Order: sequence, then structure tokens, then C-alpha cells
Amino acid sequence: MKLLLQVILFFLSIHTNSYAEILRDRQTPVVHADAIDQFWKWFSKNEQRLRAFESDPDKYLTELLEQARKIKRGLAIELEPPKNGVINMTISADGNMELFTLVTEVVTRSPILKGWKFIAFRQRLPESAVKDMNMKIGELFLEPTKMKFLPVVEHGKLNIIIYANGVNAENYEQVAYATLILLDNVLGEYDCATKVEAFDFRPLPEKDKQGPVPQPFLELPKFVDDFHKNKR
Repeated sequence: MKLLLQVILFFLSIHTNSYAEILRDRQTPVVHADAIDQFWKWFSKNEQRLRAFESDPDKYLTELLEQARKIKRGLAIELEPPKNGVINMTISADGNMELFTLVTEVVTRSPILKGWKFIAFRQRLPESAVKDMNMKIGELFLEPTKMKFLPVVEHGKLNIIIYANGVNAENYEQVAYATLILLDNVLGEYDCATKVEAFDFRPLPEKDKQGPVPQPFLELPKFVDDFHKNKR
């Protein structure tokens, strides 16, 4: 888990799209099967070398992202340390629903390679793993065990306000982007994008403040699941 966090944070540090740019990117992706096949052809030739990514995560992830951009800018790649000899490699749309079809196609066209498992979208992690996913954004620490959420339902659609210490106008976009990565792992990327209409990010309210009481952040997955279950 520690190495996975390093890889995620490195990806955060080099990502060129801001939170606002992600929300503005609504152009329909042009899927080029040839570009996808070329990516996997390159990967197959280099997969033995890429297995050593733990020795220099920044170097290998940068190389992978450069190749992925030849398919479409905005795709994200995350690697996990080997477990029982198998490396999980996640292809992510980075929360951009316009890239979901492309992500599915990239993984569908992936080769069968011993020691590799290719996964479409960031998957929901168990609560025990999420507790350790502390992120440092500048001088700000995002700690899931100290964060809160408040549901806001409008016209039958679920909106979520996320509260964390230190959120302000200056760091809002960085906090929003980092928290969306965290939310992809808390809810699963697909559910995060399809089951919640919108997120907002605010500083933790004063304890004696009147109004609705925010709930523990780690209880968010159950709340979202129950909300949609009760809508049926």
C-alpha cells in the first residue's frame, strides 16, 4: 500500500489537468484501435523491464504515461506491488466519464501476460486500506479518518460535500483533485462518477455550528450504496 500511495502521489504531482479542466473536458473521445494495439505491442515488448518498477516508480510510471498519451490524453495508469507474483495495473479515466468507453476498450484489448492483471477503473478499497491513504498536498494533509461528508439531495440526485482541515480558495483545486483520487479508491471510480452527481470541498465546520451534522468520511461507501438501493 505504501508504494501504491507513492505512485498515486507522483501521478498527482505530474498531472497536467486541473480539477476545472477535468470538468470542462466534455469532448467525445475518438477511439483509435491502432493506437491501443500499438500501446499493448510496446508494453508486451517491455513488460519484463517494467516489472522492476518498484526500483524507480517515477521513472517507469512516466514512461507508461507517455505511451498512454499516444492513445488519448487524460488516461491514468497506476501500478501495485506484486502479490503472489502478479502486478495489478489499473487503467483509469481519472474520473472523466467521457473516457469511460475508451478505458473499457483499452483493457478489453489488453494481451494475456503472465504476472500481469489489467484492470479497468480504480477499484473500491476496503476501509482498512483507506484509513492509511493519507495524502500530503503542499502543507496540507488529507487524512480519511479525520474527514467528513454531508449528503445533499436535489431533485432525487445525490450531491456530496467533503470536509477536510485546511481547505481554502488558494488550494481548492489541488485539494479537489487529490480528494477525487481518494474518492475513486473509496467508492470505486465507476461508482464515484455515476452514483454521485457532484462533489464540493470545504473546510471542516466548527463543532458548535448549527445545522446538519457531517458524517465520518469512511462511512461514505455504505451511505452511497444504501441511497441507491432505497431508490429502487
